[in-house]
Amino acid sequence: MKKREYSFLNFFNVIMLFLGCYFSTYSQTNTAVPDQLVEQFQNLTKNTPADLVYLQTSKGIYETEEDVWFKGYVLDAQTFTPSARSKTLFVQLIEDKTDKVVWEKKYEIENGFVNGHLFLENTLPEGIYTLTGYSSYSFTQMPKEFYSLKKITIVKTINSKAVVNPVEKDSIVHFSTFPEGGKLVSGIQSNLAFKAVNSKGFPVDISGTLFENNIPLLNFKSSHAGMGVFAFTPDNSKKYHIQLTEPKLKTNFDIGGIESNGKVLSLLRNNKEALTFKITQGNNSKTEKVYLRLQVRGIVYSIATGVLNKELVIKIPLKDVPQGIAEVTLFDENALPVAERLVFVNQEQKLTIKTEIDKSSYSTREKVTLKIKVIDQDNQAVVAHLGLSVYDDLYQNKLDSKNIQSHFLLSTQLKGNIYNPTCYFNEQNNDRNQALDLLMLTQGWRNYIWDEVNLRDLGSRLPPIVFDEIKGKVQLKNQNQKATVGSKKTGITVFAADEKKGKDFIITDSTGVFTISPNHLKIGEGSYTYLQLMNPEKSIYRMDIKDFSFKEIDRQRKIKTLFYPLEAIVEKTNTKEIAPFVGRNNITKLNEVVITSKKKGQVFRDKYIGKLDSLYRANHFTKDWVCADHWGSKYGNLNCQQLECHGGLTKKPVEGEKYWQMLGYEKLNDSPCSDFKITIGTFEVTYHYPDLTEDELLKMFNIAMVEGYYGKKVFYEAVYDEVSITDSFPDSRNTLFWKSDIITNEQGEASVQFFCSDINSLFVGNIEGVSGDGLLGAENFQFSVKKRN
Repeated sequence: MKKREYSFLNFFNVIMLFLGCYFSTYSQTNTAVPDQLVEQFQNLTKNTPADLVYLQTSKGIYETEEDVWFKGYVLDAQTFTPSARSKTLFVQLIEDKTDKVVWEKKYEIENGFVNGHLFLENTLPEGIYTLTGYSSYSFTQMPKEFYSLKKITIVKTINSKAVVNPVEKDSIVHFSTFPEGGKLVSGIQSNLAFKAVNSKGFPVDISGTLFENNIPLLNFKSSHAGMGVFAFTPDNSKKYHIQLTEPKLKTNFDIGGIESNGKVLSLLRNNKEALTFKITQGNNSKTEKVYLRLQVRGIVYSIATGVLNKELVIKIPLKDVPQGIAEVTLFDENALPVAERLVFVNQEQKLTIKTEIDKSSYSTREKVTLKIKVIDQDNQAVVAHLGLSVYDDLYQNKLDSKNIQSHFLLSTQLKGNIYNPTCYFNEQNNDRNQALDLLMLTQGWRNYIWDEVNLRDLGSRLPPIVFDEIKGKVQLKNQNQKATVGSKKTGITVFAADEKKGKDFIITDSTGVFTISPNHLKIGEGSYTYLQLMNPEKSIYRMDIKDFSFKEIDRQRKIKTLFYPLEAIVEKTNTKEIAPFVGRNNITKLNEVVITSKKKGQVFRDKYIGKLDSLYRANHFTKDWVCADHWGSKYGNLNCQQLECHGGLTKKPVEGEKYWQMLGYEKLNDSPCSDFKITIGTFEVTYHYPDLTEDELLKMFNIAMVEGYYGKKVFYEAVYDEVSITDSFPDSRNTLFWKSDIITNEQGEASVQFFCSDINSLFVGNIEGVSGDGLLGAENFQFSVKKRN
């Protein structure tokens, strides 16, 4: 029987939906079922706004006493456009071995991006660490999977020898099969995909044989990362099993679940213009209307309608569909799903980042000029937000399999750890499209986080775990007092130690509750934000502010499953050492500078607390007193006992002044001015006011404080001229350049310049970014630096 091909370009019973607008090539009179399929699906996502976070670091391997520079991308989970929902990124650095948090701070999110850094103390042990980022719209109680992390390695001193992890091998092989579309139907030729992994989840290359009633039917082998596919026509009256020949296993894998009748969905072609599917039904099936729905990240982009009689070919155009994983679902005439298939569409729809350096080899301390050009798949210039790092190749983790494309387009879209996902976006891999389709075939649509079943499990709301705002409350200092808090609203002044950062004024509600906003945290950026009640100092009220953000993060993090791509397995490696920079190992690092006060006791955190301490000392009378020395000493007596003998006159002691102090005072008779003796001794003392803690000072002045956003820091860039280029002081910078906010112009262009250091090595550049309409891209380049003659 001749096949009938249905296309959106032809005048057949096809309905197409693009972003909620219907376009029919012939009629729109019968849209009830398509309307229903769209509405029931998109109702699951319309009330669940969400963001995704990606962290780009300046390199993969760090030495202690270095800064980790990072850029945070906070993008809308559906469109991948920069998100303005969240204002605060909560960042932690966690030691993998102990699960101990060694750093946690809040960073400001500015229009979807974070420019951050953190310092690695020299006390940190060597090992693998995880940098994590959380925001109010990306870190929620559901789902239980967490992807917003970046692995880095911390060492005391870099080793010039290549470090290669051994190939993960064991005798356990997990083998699974995946019928295309979800089922095998008797009498219909079908594709059966397969995947083999070991107990660690790493792929295992295999060969095997399919048996029909214990008779060999066909041989097969994996073609990429333990995955492959073969076609056969099953017969439900016969039995099928698979036997692996390499590695040779005693276990047989049965192929069951062959249905006597049904429908099979198979992909014929996937190109930049369209997806072409064939739908086949069993011989005993009736002619009926079917529907084919395509959705990407929770948005339905098209629904095709056709009449199925034995076979039907449907072509779905991809012009307005974004790059990424698409779920294609086949529905029968009753709008019930009968087959599903994941497809990666518009592989070429991305940012192409072209880099051009003026030379391929430089002398030490020579200037490098880098030109950047960003275009889309149509060769049109694109305004993009880019992050760029240039660093010594020795600090590159060559086994890390994560970049901005693999993170947003694969890792965050599929449940589980994906092996070496960056290989699917490397244009040097000629078979990457076929390999990517194997990945789609062997994932199963239930692993797609935007699958309808998964969305129902999530529910209509995603309760946040952390919040951009901090809540506080004005309440009685003494809860036993009979005063009504909230009988009137209270004013609070918000300010920073640096008056140039400005101030704000907030008012509580009628119950005394107030909100500290992200703008208030920005006022205290790099230090603390202070809040002072607009009441007398001896007010009966106090402010109570509690921020449990990081405690809640820790609690939730431990019950979530953290996913990170499985690193690429390297069977062989070139162990040739790169010629090291002369004197690299002989460079003496400057110890971290620590400024301490000569005065023993409390060391205050910033100048405002010091100001409060000075005010306290100037305006509050101490219990200590000084009276004149009747012996004619040049010093007064501190806390002298015979006040009446000095006319009862005392004065306040002065900070830093010297006084006599008598210990072990004993009167010889009952006379008011009796003679006395000193049993312990008389000492010269330098007077100091009693030290108050920060908390005591803040309570005394009715002030509260919260930590502001972690402060920004400018990346150090060396600049050499004809004089400084011969400076004998060594330049040991292994990271030559870092800039997190490169924005290309309307021509898609940007240019940067930087200077090489004294390190004689191969340097690599890593550049990643996103456009305003959600296109993603990444690129690498390299150059060598040789010792100046």
